[in-house]
Amino acid sequence: MTSPSVSALQRIIVVGAGGFGREVLQWARDCWPERVHLIAGFLSADPDILNGHECSLPIIDDPEAFQPEAGDAFVLGIGIPGVRRRVAESLARRGATFLSLVHPTAVVAGTASIAAGAVVCPFAVVSDAARIGPCGLVNYHASLAHDARIGAYAVLSPYATLGGAACIGEDAFLGLHASVGPGRRVGDRSKVSANSCVLSDVPADSLAYGVPGRLGRLID
Repeated sequence: MTSPSVSALQRIIVVGAGGFGREVLQWARDCWPERVHLIAGFLSADPDILNGHECSLPIIDDPEAFQPEAGDAFVLGIGIPGVRRRVAESLARRGATFLSLVHPTAVVAGTASIAAGAVVCPFAVVSDAARIGPCGLVNYHASLAHDARIGAYAVLSPYATLGGAACIGEDAFLGLHASVGPGRRVGDRSKVSANSCVLSDVPADSLAYGVPGRLGRLID
């Protein structure tokens, strides 16, 4: 997945119009103030999802039906890892390209790596040599310490923390205030529940909960 040239942009579209999608809209305006006029609206399967909210932008189409045009670029406004992947990959197969959004209040080391489609929210910290995979999400006040990394489509909820050289795999999810100790790994598609602390490796497709983290069965 590659990020489009900013100079070639003709339209920016937020994918997802739920609560997180509306937040992403605000952060996109903060991130690209000179291009606010290019933010055209949302893709959502629910045409009425914005009813009752003060939002002047429309639902353009269902993401499963929308055909990207030349000059379109997308920002992922979906907060659930598996859904992020499914929707983004479906759009990508039709030619969509995704912007990386890094909020101006985030602290990102010059040695950090942020892949295309990633979203780094306000007051997040991405430290020395940390890596965020394609379409990864680091929510507000979340942090990656030195050498930490998150896989493609993985999500750090607000205030979630990775210690030095910790790693979470693809499609993994850390809940509110969850943490992963230095050098520990959380496997692909696993979840760490809110306020939990992982101090030993978590296998793929598992649930970790409590302090210290205990393993449970992951139920979709």
